[in-house]
Amino acid sequence: MIRCTIMTIPLVFLMTTQLYSQEQKSLTQLADEAYARQEYAKAGSLYYRIARNKGSKTAVDQLMKMAHSYQEIGYYKLAADIYQEVISRPDCPASAYFSYGEVLRQLEQYDAAKKQYALFSTSNADSLKLKDVALLGCDSAAVWSKQGAPIELKPIKELNTYGSDLVSGAVQKGLLVMSNGYRSMALNSGSQASPAIDKRTEQPYYKAYVYQQYAGDNSNAYLEELVPALLGKYDYHIGPVCLNSTEDTLYATINIQGKGVPVTGKGAINGIRHLQIYQSVKKNGKWETPVLMPGINIEGYSASHAVLSSGGDVLYFVSDRPGGLGQTDIWYAEKQADGTWGAPVNCGSQVNTVAAETFPTVNEDGILYFSSKGYAGMGGYDIYRVKGSKSNWEVPENMKLPFNSGADDMGLVLKRNGYEGYLASNRPGGMGKDDIYYFSDPNYFSRVNPVPEPPVTVAHTTTPVTGGPPNPGGKKHTAEEITDKQKLEELKFLYDYNSASLLTESRRILEEVAAVLKRHPDWKIVIMSFADSRGGDQYNTDLSALRCYAVIDYLAGKGIDPKRLYYSNKGERDPVNGCKDGVPCSEAEYKQNRRSELKIKW
Repeated sequence: MIRCTIMTIPLVFLMTTQLYSQEQKSLTQLADEAYARQEYAKAGSLYYRIARNKGSKTAVDQLMKMAHSYQEIGYYKLAADIYQEVISRPDCPASAYFSYGEVLRQLEQYDAAKKQYALFSTSNADSLKLKDVALLGCDSAAVWSKQGAPIELKPIKELNTYGSDLVSGAVQKGLLVMSNGYRSMALNSGSQASPAIDKRTEQPYYKAYVYQQYAGDNSNAYLEELVPALLGKYDYHIGPVCLNSTEDTLYATINIQGKGVPVTGKGAINGIRHLQIYQSVKKNGKWETPVLMPGINIEGYSASHAVLSSGGDVLYFVSDRPGGLGQTDIWYAEKQADGTWGAPVNCGSQVNTVAAETFPTVNEDGILYFSSKGYAGMGGYDIYRVKGSKSNWEVPENMKLPFNSGADDMGLVLKRNGYEGYLASNRPGGMGKDDIYYFSDPNYFSRVNPVPEPPVTVAHTTTPVTGGPPNPGGKKHTAEEITDKQKLEELKFLYDYNSASLLTESRRILEEVAAVLKRHPDWKIVIMSFADSRGGDQYNTDLSALRCYAVIDYLAGKGIDPKRLYYSNKGERDPVNGCKDGVPCSEAEYKQNRRSELKIKW
């Protein structure tokens, strides 16, 4: 499938006459050859011309291939129209009902999709399993749609192009992005007026980029190609890319190189090029030449989408190698004592299905996010979240609205602050084929882990901590420690009205806080944030949570381990003056209540 090889193909209705004159082959020959090579953009246009010429006499198998081509490149409405024509034919194949149901589900027409799935019959056990999952998905999606979305996704205008843009991870500088739409932009690697084109997609090849930003949709952001001196020498697709926590080891998915290497599919030049994972290490500030990872890559199969566990000792990746359960599975390898990676192991049937799994990400310790077509979902690829590790997992949970839709939804990535996140989707209303969307959700962890929230909660993890961080008793403290503690607990960080952005003075003070915490690496700190009395109680509680996260995010960016950072969102409680509900106050008085304070736990 195209998604498994990170390629999204646009439809080209008007092809040059060269397509129709190659060695005087017939349109049917050209179309069938393009389809066999999975050149769906080209195949769709060729079958379209055949259908235009033959009208109602067009063979059913050609209509099926045309519809499937449109489906693969995201033109679901066109595909639906053709499938509707197919099922009206007396020689309609049984598979048409399932394919038509899939397209209708991608169009979020769930009742109509159920009718088509019900007409599908087969003796294939895997196909029957997918039929049952699809029917359940239609029912679930209808319920989820009525429940609505708790937050809003916003497209990132700085990142989205008319091509395909995806996000693969968060780093200290911002976001890791892969795209085929930035090649003509004047970035650090220079622009390309005529970039190389993937003949399978009629689009430029993907490259990897870093998107640097100050805030979610702030215009003070810029884009640069990721280490072009290192990755710029490779042909074909590059990405996604993963970095370890110290950002001195890089794992890049790259198409197999070379003009004469074997490719799958039919034809000598345009078949599918397998994906391989390369590793590069930075030594003395310089990246070494990337090397293929032995064992992870095996001849004749793809390995891609590498991502590390929170501890960095488990590497998850996607592969179609033997021993899997479906089209593509998520596998893992463990880091050995000598720094190499052990033999890959399948993550098992609690994660993998008979369909395709792809785009794993790790945003929380002990949690894996991934996209799949094999569970009861809203349509296309849905994003799932599952607790566990290696081959021991709980039941995956569908992320529902707004993270999922009838289209393909992939690569949910959280920033380190735990409340801002991103994903890619080709849902309607976007600018291109795949667009990147942003969300801000101060209640994210409490929603995905519905447990009673204690007064103090550890940041960046899903495990509640009652009563605050550990506080070993009996320890004597030096005069310096006592003085530093007193200074930190006297600090107050103020905010503008209805804002969680740190003021310039607050950032300066937090630089000093980070320096103190680095001098005392065993210290843990609670950030307590407050709002003024204007606005509703729940709104002010959420706003104070955002202010906590702003402090946590800044300190984490200065090298403070987020596991040392705790928060308590106080809302409009405990004002420092008499500005309570119903009491008129000056702006200066209100401002004193819009604050964050620190509490040291040693």
